[in-house]
This record gives sequence, C-alpha cells and structure tokens, in this order.
Amino acid sequence: MKVKLIRTELKRPTYRYLGFAVVRAGDGTEYRLPMTGTVAQWLEEGGEYELFLSREAEIGFDDYELKGSVLIWPLFEREFTLERASPLSGEALYSYRIRAREARYERDYEAIVELEQYHYASDEELLALWHCEACDRYEEANARPRCPGCGAPMRFHDLKSATRASRFLVLELLEREPYEPQYVGYVRVDPPIPAMNRRLPDGRIERDIRRRVFPPGWFARPFAARGAETPEEWWELQGRALREARSPVARLARVVVHPDYRVDGLGQLAVRALVEWMGARWVPDMRCPKEALETIAMMARYNPFMEKAGFVYLWDTGSGRPVLYLPLSDRARTAIEDFLKADPVARGHGGKLYRPRFAPVEPLSRPIRLRKLFKSYANELSLEALSEPVRRALEAFGVRERLIQRYVIKNGELEIPPGKVTAIVGASGSGKTTLLRILWGLLTGSDDPLYLPDSGEWELPDNARPGLLIPGEAEPGFGGEPVIEAIYRICRDEALAIEILNYAGISDAVLYRARYRELSTGQRERAKIAWALAHRPNVLLVDEFGAHLDPATARRVARRMSQLAREKGITLVLVTHRREVLNALEPDVLYMVGYGTLFRADELPDKGFRVKEPYATYIVEGKKRWEVRRYPTSVRGRVGVVSGDKVIGTVEILGTKGPFTLEELREHPDRHLADERFLREYAKGEKLYVWELGGARKFHEPVEFEAQRGQRTWVRLRRKKKPPEERDAEEAGDNGR
Repeated sequence: MKVKLIRTELKRPTYRYLGFAVVRAGDGTEYRLPMTGTVAQWLEEGGEYELFLSREAEIGFDDYELKGSVLIWPLFEREFTLERASPLSGEALYSYRIRAREARYERDYEAIVELEQYHYASDEELLALWHCEACDRYEEANARPRCPGCGAPMRFHDLKSATRASRFLVLELLEREPYEPQYVGYVRVDPPIPAMNRRLPDGRIERDIRRRVFPPGWFARPFAARGAETPEEWWELQGRALREARSPVARLARVVVHPDYRVDGLGQLAVRALVEWMGARWVPDMRCPKEALETIAMMARYNPFMEKAGFVYLWDTGSGRPVLYLPLSDRARTAIEDFLKADPVARGHGGKLYRPRFAPVEPLSRPIRLRKLFKSYANELSLEALSEPVRRALEAFGVRERLIQRYVIKNGELEIPPGKVTAIVGASGSGKTTLLRILWGLLTGSDDPLYLPDSGEWELPDNARPGLLIPGEAEPGFGGEPVIEAIYRICRDEALAIEILNYAGISDAVLYRARYRELSTGQRERAKIAWALAHRPNVLLVDEFGAHLDPATARRVARRMSQLAREKGITLVLVTHRREVLNALEPDVLYMVGYGTLFRADELPDKGFRVKEPYATYIVEGKKRWEVRRYPTSVRGRVGVVSGDKVIGTVEILGTKGPFTLEELREHPDRHLADERFLREYAKGEKLYVWELGGARKFHEPVEFEAQRGQRTWVRLRRKKKPPEERDAEEAGDNGR
C-alpha cells in the first residue's frame, strides 16, 4: 500500500538502534513502524513510500517492508564467501563465510567500538559515549562502563568520531572456531566532505578541486553541520544537515578489520560488500544512486589495500592527505580517466600512490645438499654434585655415573632447493632443531661444535645470506624500543618497515608502535619473523614455526609466508608440527617424522534452558539481552541455550529484573526482541520478569545431548552417546592416523 510519512520518533540516547517511523495510508490508518534511528532519521516528512505488511497490528521489526526509491526496511544483509587460494596451484586452501549487514543491534555497536580501537594510534583515546537511563548521564569509555552515579551498566550511545549521517556495515564470521571473534570488521560510510582543496607539489593550493573532475551538482548539497557547542545543539544541527544532504558520491570513512585477519583480504571483501550495499540501498542518504566512493586515507601511502580494492589515487588535500576514488558508474569512470590524462600532475602518478619496497632477493646459486650426515650428543652423568638424600634415591633406581651417547642424525641426507619451501616435521627430540643448527653452522662457517656435524658431505651455495630463528636460542633483541623502530633501524626505510610488518602478519598501526614486551605471545612470534625478513635473507631457517599461534592465525601467517617466499625468491626452511601450517605452506619438500593433534571445541556447561526459535539463535548471537519469563531465576553464570534437541551455544545469566508490566516491556523491544502480541499472549494478564543475559557464544556445530523425562525449561546437559557403529568407525579412524 502507498503511505505517507507523518513523523519520525527518535530518542537521542538510543537513536542508533531504536527509532520509529509513523506513516499514514490513504484510508487514514496510521502505522508505527519500528526501525533503527540511523535509517528513520533520513526519511522525509511528507514523503511517499510503499508499505508491505505481514500483519497490521502490533507491528514488530520483522513484520513489514518499507520501500521508497530503494528498499528501506528490512536492513541490507548479504553473505559472501572468500576463498584463499594456493600460490602454487591456485586451488582453494580454505575459505571464509562472511555475513555483511547493516548494524542494527546494540551489540553490533559494542563490537564496532572494540574494533575501532584498532583504528587509532593511541590506546588512551576514549572512543565511545555511553548513557545511563536511570541517571540520564553520559560517560566516555572504550568498553561498556558502569554508571558512576547508580552503578548500573550503561548503554551504548554513539561513537565520538561519528556523525548522525554515519552508517555502519558489520562483518560477521559465520563459520568459526570458538576462540575466533564473531565480528571481524566493519565499514563506516558517510556523505562526502563539504569542500575539498588540492595541494600541488610546489605547495600551491587549488580550491574546490572536485568541480574540475566531476559534475558540480554532485557536491552541491553536502552534509555540513558545524558550530555546535553543546550536545543538544549538535543534535539539532546534525538533524538539519540530514534533511539537506544529497549526493551521488559517498565517503568511505572507515574500513576496520580485526588485526589477525588483515593479511587475508577481508578488507577488500569489506569494500566489495560496501559497494553492493550502496548499489542496493543508496547509502547513506537513500536519495539518489551512488556513482563514486570517496576516501581520504594517509595510510594509502604505506599500504596497497585501497588500490587493490579498486581505488584510484587523484590528489592530496590541502592538508596533504591522499584522496582516492572508486568509480561506480561509467560517468564517474570517464571523469576520472579524463582527469588523469589531462592534468599534468595526475599524468605523472597515473592514479598510483603506493610503491612496493620489498624487492626480490638474490636467489641461492645452488641447492643445499647434505649427505652421509652424522650428529651425536654425549652426556656424562655424575652424582657428585647431588645431596646425599637425592643420591641415595637415584641409586635405588640403579642410576650410576655413566656416559650416554646417542645419534641425533645418523647417515642423513637432505636437499633444499633454492627459492622453495621446505618443511621439517617430527616428534620432540627427533633432531629437527639440531638439523637447523647444522644448516646455520655450515652456511655461516661457524666453528662452534653445537652448530657443526660430526661428519658428512655437503654442497653449499656461495651467495647464502642466512637468517635463523630458534626459540630461546637464536632470537632478535628488540630491547625497549617500538617494534617498527627496531625494524626501521635494520632496513632504513619506514615504508619498507611497514611492508615487512604486514608480510609477517602485523598490520595494525597500534601494534607498530608497541614495544616487544607489550605484544602478546602470538604477536611476538610474528614480530620475530618481521625482524628476520628485515635483514633480507635469501635463506631463512625457522624452528617451531607457528607454535604460539592459534590454528586459524597460524594458517593465515603460513600461507602469507609461503606466498612471500615464492614471490621474493627466499629459500624457506621451517620446522613445525602443525597440520594446518603444513596445509597452508604447501611445502615443495617435506621431511617428516610424525605428528598428531587433539582439539575439542564444544565443552558443555552442566545445565541449560530451552528457548524457542528464533529467540534461541538471537541469544547465542548476542542480539537478545533480555529473556522474558513468568518467574525470576536464581541461576547465575554460564548455561547452555537449548533449541529443540540440541545445544546451540551458551550465555551468562547476569541477574533477574522485574516484575514488569506489558507497557514497561513495550519500551525495550531492542532488548528482548519480542513483539507485543507475543508478550500479551505469554503474560496472560500477569506481570513478567526478565533474565539479563551477556557473554553469548555460538557453537560452530549444535551439540546433541541426552534428554531426560520431566525436564521442561531447565535441563541437565550430558553429551549424547553415539551409536556403537559410529564410535567404532571413529576409533578405527583414530588408530589409522
């Protein structure tokens, strides 16, 4: 049906995720449509829209569609698959399933705040504003604080850096291990900046440069809201600016990807999702089709991400920041190409800003060959230095002074081809580290017996520049200086230092300036790799590669190292016991003793409670914070969430509130996600309670449990025993590994 917008209803503290649009049909019937305030505020009073209802009373978030020139509600949502291919065969090694959707829930914005911290260079800056409903008080924090006045948890209000025009697209990892994050990134899109000047190489300023390239009408109605001195003035000025803004150009204000996932192309996928969002919904203003995407990014000088995503560098702003455009229409593409041809400065750079620094190394002149290799260790055991009681105890076991001799490598042969990846896998004590020591000793001409074989034959290249990493033995000394400073002192090129850190899997500017001691164990391992790469070795020996990285991160870093070695001609020799590392490395040569692993990811709590769908899924995905019940519960802590006959995840019960009337619950639909009709039928005229939930975790795969009679709401969780034939098959598989 055709409807006209009568008004929008917004509350400033919760406008990001809760608002209403009141529309009137031709017969005079009015409908109050719940939606996010970030969408509702763009709708124009008196504007005509099409409304499709699945029911006409007590309309909930999921009960209607609203359409103008484009679909307005429900929000944009789309799934993407990103395959990571082998650098050898081009076949997929592993893949990501990502859901890209416009931010809707309060939890989405909490995740955005968490990720936003990776965008800033200072860990002291407070990024978000939070609001206490009881005290009507605002506080700055990077994580949900408790109100200084009443002690209650505060609610997310807004990001300090955002405007009311800002809209957010979050990226969720659909298939993930329990230790992996649900949110792996987000994109923020804004209207283009109101005005832009250009700084020429000689320092002169060229004003309003965009009018030279694009039609002047594209930037005639900018989003401009400046001069507010109080939050109330800010709200009003921003609201007026929203009513005026209109442009076929949008601005990419943020692309933030979790640091552990940046080396795998998720940033480019985020831009792809944004382009599809813009094409489908004309974000942010929904008033005209988008023909170009604008971004201003200083990091584009040091990272090729933007250009890999299709952006073209055009100029620097008056303050010296690079400006890049992604054309979305033929008209924009032609305008950009014409400018690059006609403008003298633009012709010089040709639309390219980033210049790679890490050049290929000189490859080894010949393979490394070891034959008839022997290496033994001798240990002389003595009881002389022991105390009398300890000596007596050992003598009781028959321990006497003796000389223990054993071969670590006996008549071994090894050939390492230049520019290839060689993996060495073996059990603890099998001689893997000893082999690396021998390679290092031979390549460097060492006279230390620890690094030399007892005997053997070898052929070595005469141009080897080896690098060695052995945990606890051959490691870099970063000292107290920032990691990037240590890398810069080796290579003497700040852009190359950043490039090397990116190759090693440290692509977060916050970590660039961290000191080694401030890094996590996994980050330290990647920093060591960066240190080794900065010396530009043409043969790199690494012991226990990936030992301190989680499986997913180890896989990403291994694939990146394998690709780098092959692209740059580095001969890579890695010791590892990780199957996921081997799969991602795809070694050209493998020397293997044996390996195995064991991992369980779905540990069940003792008890769980049953929830109907879709609410059970909403709970484990962190979207539903209140579980409405007819009674309070004394249960606290982590419990299972049972949907049907399976446990689909867990959640923490933080407390109980209530009783609430139906009218009181109606004010919080974003917390319990239940519509009014359901609440009325469930309440049966009685007041209701809510269980406060937090810390949601969704299982990668639902887990079956042994259901017992008489258990209705609360159930004891015991893993369901598998049929004998399935257990027999699994045991046979285990024995065959």
